[in-house]
Amino acid sequence: MRNHRQRHYIAIILTLLTSGYAYAADEPSESDFLQDLPVVLTASRMSQPLAEASNAMTVIDREMIKASGFRNVADLFRLVPGMYVSYFSGTAPIVSYHGTTDDSARRMQVMVDGRSIFMPPIGAVNWADLPLQVGDIERIEVIRGPAAASYGGNSTQGVINIVTRDAGDMQGFEASATKGNGGIGDASIRAGKRGDTLDYRISLGYHSDTGYDANKYEYGDNYDSHKTRLFNFRGNYHPNGVDSVDFQLGYTEGPRGDGSVDNPPDFPHDKHDTENFAQITWLRSLGGGDEFKLQYYHIYQNVFNTLEPVLPLSDSYTNTRDDLEFQHTIHTSLTNRFVWGASVRRDWTWAPSRFLTEQTVNSSTLFASDEWRMTPKWLLNTGALLEDSGLGQMNLSPRVALIYKLAPRHTLRFGVSEAYRNPSVYEERADYYFPPPVDYTFYLATGHLRPERLLSQEIGYLGEFPQYGMTVDVRIYQDQLHDIIYETDLAPKDFRNLFDAQHHGVEVTTKHHWGDHNLLTFNYTFQLMSSNVKLPYASDYSGTMPKHMVSALYSKMWTNHVAFSMGYYQQGRMLSIDRGITDQQQFTRRIDFRVSKQFKFDRAGHQAEVALVVQNLSGDPYIDYTVANQFNRRAFVTTSVAF
Repeated sequence: MRNHRQRHYIAIILTLLTSGYAYAADEPSESDFLQDLPVVLTASRMSQPLAEASNAMTVIDREMIKASGFRNVADLFRLVPGMYVSYFSGTAPIVSYHGTTDDSARRMQVMVDGRSIFMPPIGAVNWADLPLQVGDIERIEVIRGPAAASYGGNSTQGVINIVTRDAGDMQGFEASATKGNGGIGDASIRAGKRGDTLDYRISLGYHSDTGYDANKYEYGDNYDSHKTRLFNFRGNYHPNGVDSVDFQLGYTEGPRGDGSVDNPPDFPHDKHDTENFAQITWLRSLGGGDEFKLQYYHIYQNVFNTLEPVLPLSDSYTNTRDDLEFQHTIHTSLTNRFVWGASVRRDWTWAPSRFLTEQTVNSSTLFASDEWRMTPKWLLNTGALLEDSGLGQMNLSPRVALIYKLAPRHTLRFGVSEAYRNPSVYEERADYYFPPPVDYTFYLATGHLRPERLLSQEIGYLGEFPQYGMTVDVRIYQDQLHDIIYETDLAPKDFRNLFDAQHHGVEVTTKHHWGDHNLLTFNYTFQLMSSNVKLPYASDYSGTMPKHMVSALYSKMWTNHVAFSMGYYQQGRMLSIDRGITDQQQFTRRIDFRVSKQFKFDRAGHQAEVALVVQNLSGDPYIDYTVANQFNRRAFVTTSVAF
């Protein structure tokens, strides 16, 4: 058996090595790209086969989401090579790609259906308050590497685009309930209907757990439980074969445990988070694959956080965002596509403890991307984005990617791009002060920061081996970061351009189908980081991300409607840049599994499912970001029905 497997993989390697000779005999065509690899929308703002995308990308589809067993959106990114996922507290996930990891991942753009949820006024993504349930997600597209040429500032390390299920995706009614240890208690109801001109989908949800409160360690108790209620609506009006209007509404609210017994005056208490949004998108087909898109959305966030009754202090804040964007896609010839557009945005913040006055930032972008099929074997992707940050910075972010088709199922990608991250409003203008009796200033920003700049170079390979049911995706990269913004040491802290850094490494993803219903996805990351400056009050930059990371997801479906899946997540030793040595995260391994059984529960054939999920099967606790957050075994059961 062992020898058989060795011959199996040797054959794959030989196929890869000899594929350069194969294309001479095979005349390539566009349909060759449209095999087992998915079509992606995010990289160049155009629909492209993954093999022709301008960046390395990871696609997490709905089957993978279900097989993972994850309850929280942030945990899904453990399935992306090079992605770090952890928790500052039970209600504050951290998602970061490559280095400079702290509790606010400021260098990655995050969108839901094209709506940016990275909020520059605070400089972070509030994952816990998204009006979105894991079950509402159709797929997630992750750009691994800078994509500022398509999405502007804060896309220096990558872009996450969460695509939700279409309005017409479901017909009928679904309900589920989840119960487990750690206070886990979730419930959801979905209803949807498809019509001749109108489709809609409605979701109601409740999500709760006690965070890390289940762990009672010598480092003190956490107070990070939450109860979240949410609503999501998506409708689509399509009166003819040309126009489509998509409209979405979302709302979420609930208490979040905050503070700790040993951190006065921030003693244990509840804060209350509220978030809602409205989004409307008009899409007109212009024929021949050309189209025009106009999109507007509004986001409202409010955190009501008072430290009473110990002291009458308030750390409440409110953010709003209004964004308008148009995009025009044109086929200029049989071998060339071009997309261009522009956007204007208004961000407003009221945070009396953090800023002296209300903050309003008006920003704008102008972008364009071009895809030119120069020959059947060569494809050129170019793009650029001009951005006015609204804070005094004007940046141009270009990108060039050249794709060469070695053989019908084997491509090489060479990419160079330059990206900028604009300082956040908080980094430019923070005045984080509590009045007497505390009378203390935590941050006092002096401003005049330069944008962080990143120059990235990469070589990628993507190959399909249908005879073995396998795809292979390899990315080799080198990033140079300049003028990284970080906080100073002594209070009141300031933000300055303090150091440069270099990142380089290799990422590998393989997917392997075999038999009737077996699928194995495997990710491996090797990364090295270095910096020209050692800040005496920050951890060693080279150790702020693991050198080696592995994740794998195996799933199997039996004929009796029993499904089994197992996830493996391995992370090397690391210490986040803003943590002390007591928060050192050692080498960790975690195994999760999910087993489910589907059955008919009435004569009409309506389906029900019972699923058991166990996370961290060994039960050995490991540190999540800080030593106070120790993740032990979690187990929960989900029962769902559909009719």
